[in-house]
Amino acid sequence: MTRSTLIRAWLALAALTALGTALHFSALPPKVAGGLILLSAWLKARLVLLDYLELRGVQGWSGGILFGLFSFVALLLVLFLAA
Repeated sequence: MTRSTLIRAWLALAALTALGTALHFSALPPKVAGGLILLSAWLKARLVLLDYLELRGVQGWSGGILFGLFSFVALLLVLFLAA
């Protein structure tokens, strides 16, 4: 992995964290803000798995892990919206 890829991933993680913080303090309805925060968390987890753990080039594993991550976040979103 190149240094520039890691720097871009770090900047994306910082931006997504700032977005999540801004959404928390925004005037959006709680269900909308919570859903967007979960989306931000999913994107951050995906970045960590693919770039930092270097699963991007591993065939089979990356797809399975990303499917599991997506399923988990989708379940969290459904439970959050149902509450």
